[in-house]
Amino acid sequence: MPPKITILMSVYNGLPYLEDALNSILNQTFKDFEFLIIDDCSSDASAEILEAYAKKDSRIKLIKNTENKGLGANLKKGVKLAKGDYIARMDSDDIAFLHRLQTQYDFAIANPDIDIIGSFATDINAQGNDIGIRKMPVSHEEIVKYIWTCPIIHPTAFMKKDSLLKAGSYGSEKRRQDYALWFRCTKHGLKFANIPEPLLKYRFADEYFKKNNLPALITQVKIGWRGCTQVKAPPIAYIGVAVPLVKGILPKPIKRCMTRILKKVDPRNSG
Repeated sequence: MPPKITILMSVYNGLPYLEDALNSILNQTFKDFEFLIIDDCSSDASAEILEAYAKKDSRIKLIKNTENKGLGANLKKGVKLAKGDYIARMDSDDIAFLHRLQTQYDFAIANPDIDIIGSFATDINAQGNDIGIRKMPVSHEEIVKYIWTCPIIHPTAFMKKDSLLKAGSYGSEKRRQDYALWFRCTKHGLKFANIPEPLLKYRFADEYFKKNNLPALITQVKIGWRGCTQVKAPPIAYIGVAVPLVKGILPKPIKRCMTRILKKVDPRNSG
């Protein structure tokens, strides 16, 4: 029998947090899953760690790329290879609460019309200390209304495989793959929900801020504007999409002032 869930993770130089992420999945209270991991030519010791874990737990299906493909290409490949009816995303620097899969699976069974299920997240720093809870809109209507703000936290996503494929799955974007995906899913009429409790510890370390540099912000704006066109978003959304880029290049005093003003554009915008 195929597993009910495929956990999909792409790894590129996952140290020093990789083992915490792996353990948080392998120790889930829900056991009927495969753990599909794609090592994207890591240059640190990630490959050796993944091989050791795969030898100890048969649920791990390890794929080793011969060249670096990037996150978007790896996730697209992983969706095709997934054997589960549901695909749960996971990143190599985050920590899943041990009841995450059971909670999302139970919600999916109780709400068969929902295609993509996210949740709140507890933000943690590099040392693993809690720094806050990130909340998202809960209902489908609110999520779609603010889809241009990326209201599904990517590593909390729990998705129907068939629905994902019908919407076109992941693209080849090297940055902001989730942002582009949520627009595509909205355009194709998929239904969203967020479970109103944290099911993941989302890590903010130096690596996170390095990835969210100026080129990444520019890419985000381009994807956002294109996505707003796809879903026929209201004019105010096009302004809101540019907010992260503008805030990223402004001095802090001006940023704080701008944040207060832009709460009227995106009520969830807190900084």
